[in-house]
Amino acid sequence: MIVEPELRQMVQRRVLIMRHAQTIPNAPTDFERALTNQGKHDAKKIPSRIRSHGWIPNRIVVSSSRRTMETVELFAEYHGIPTEPKEELYLASTGTIHEFIESTHSDETLLLVTHNPGCEMVLYQITGIYHAMPPGACAFLSESNGSWACERVLRPDEVNR
Repeated sequence: MIVEPELRQMVQRRVLIMRHAQTIPNAPTDFERALTNQGKHDAKKIPSRIRSHGWIPNRIVVSSSRRTMETVELFAEYHGIPTEPKEELYLASTGTIHEFIESTHSDETLLLVTHNPGCEMVLYQITGIYHAMPPGACAFLSESNGSWACERVLRPDEVNR
């Protein structure tokens, strides 16, 4: 299918890169760390804050760790959105995270829930600007003419206002 130049500009890929919500410091293994009560509180509010900016994911790809899965499970208004747990996103390299970003289809909004330092590092690599990603932070990325830009970063202190 050939896309006319005018239509090519309207087709947009958008990615929400989110770091899991706040976690307990200790567990039998790092992979098994659970969310704190504050993390659960924040995670429940995140979808409505994302939606208030006009973004709704079509697909969710999430690290298979306990803390990332718990974060996504608390997104009640996102139930029914296709969700794909991925082992390779657990403490993923920037290259792996970037592959998932690039897998986004035209006219799709992907929510990618993963870990630091990968979140901050991939944002820096693809935008050239450092963005702090505390637990529960979500970066809004959009692609235009083959380049990704960070439109905003939603942080937990904004979620709790």
